[in-house]
Amino acid sequence: MTRAFFVIGPAGSGKSRVAKELAKRVGGLYLDKDVVCNGFTGMLLESRGYDASERDGNDYYRDDLMPMEYRTLLGIGADNLALGTPVIFDAPFGAYFADDAFVENVRAEFSWPEDAEPVVVHVKVDGETVRTRLIARGLSRDAWKLEHWDEFWAKASGATCAWVGAKHVTVDNNADTESGESVADEVLAQLG
Repeated sequence: MTRAFFVIGPAGSGKSRVAKELAKRVGGLYLDKDVVCNGFTGMLLESRGYDASERDGNDYYRDDLMPMEYRTLLGIGADNLALGTPVIFDAPFGAYFADDAFVENVRAEFSWPEDAEPVVVHVKVDGETVRTRLIARGLSRDAWKLEHWDEFWAKASGATCAWVGAKHVTVDNNADTESGESVADEVLAQLG
């Protein structure tokens, strides 16, 4: 069995720390959507006259670029699953939460091996912790979130992942630790 971990949660939840620690623990391929796609996405946004970090509220990004980012990420992941390598997807995936067949469709479209097991890791954190982390990291892509905090947090905290066909694990990541080690241990313990 080869696992595909979808590490999900709002910006500032600590997804990346948890995902990186999971990758270390299972010897898996760590795929961060921002690292894989941001350079190309930024150039494409600028070619249309937008700021390179403009994502929230940008129809061109939402309708054209974001689907391409996820297809790229999922394609790379599928190639590695076919090689027997566990994959850890570090991306919000929020736009796809309402599609209950999302994982099943990804499995079929990208020809996952039969023994590939999808695991959704819900990284939970409270709003004040998220806000503090977003301010501390100081990324331009977070400016809209902070300027429209109530709108952002209402949407982010109310998002429910409806995916079927996967194991779901929920972990609390409110502790401000240097690594996601204890949370990664909790994920693996829940999976048995």
